[in-house]
Amino acid sequence: MKVLLIGAHGRTGRHIARELQREAIPFKVMLRKSAHKPEFVALGAEIVLGDLTHDFSHAFDDVTHVIYAAGSAESEGVNEERAIDRDAVQRTADYARRRRVQQLVVISAISAYWPDASSLALKHYSKMKREGDDYVEKRGVPYVILRPGPLSDEPASGTIALASERAANAPPVSREDVAHVAVQCVQLGLRDGVVGFVGGDLPIGDVLAGISSLALGG
Repeated sequence: MKVLLIGAHGRTGRHIARELQREAIPFKVMLRKSAHKPEFVALGAEIVLGDLTHDFSHAFDDVTHVIYAAGSAESEGVNEERAIDRDAVQRTADYARRRRVQQLVVISAISAYWPDASSLALKHYSKMKREGDDYVEKRGVPYVILRPGPLSDEPASGTIALASERAANAPPVSREDVAHVAVQCVQLGLRDGVVGFVGGDLPIGDVLAGISSLALGG
């Protein structure tokens, strides 16, 4: 097994990289800037340079699993949302299918369940997330789509709750817990399903083990 982590330099991606290291899972990270290499070399990661707005198929060499954790920043606007939250996700699915990866884990957003119900500021972002998700589901690559939210930078609790929409008072889920979920999906071999979740009090392992809509990969 070797995991390609896309979006490693983001807030959630950094947690995923550390979780992969803790679990002794071999992985490579795709970075846009070589200046970011030392942080991930220190975690034992293989490094490949690539840009999500161009051809990055070379990053898929010699990997069995892919975690897509990249996302546009809130202040970057609709062009960046289109490029990162939809177009690059679609290319990732294309490359993953071409290379016959065993599993693609995409970290989306809970607002992707109901893009039209999102606030005006989040509507386009949510729509791009949903269009990226829909493409992954139809592309024919084994996948898990994670839709967490709202997100926080608090320490991990190790617990979550399943959810299918973002209620106004939904408890936030920490990015560190999102990382735990993503890596456990890889370890469990879950495939072909969408998992929405928020903060909660159920152990992550118990929640994932009890998801009947996801089949265990071989």
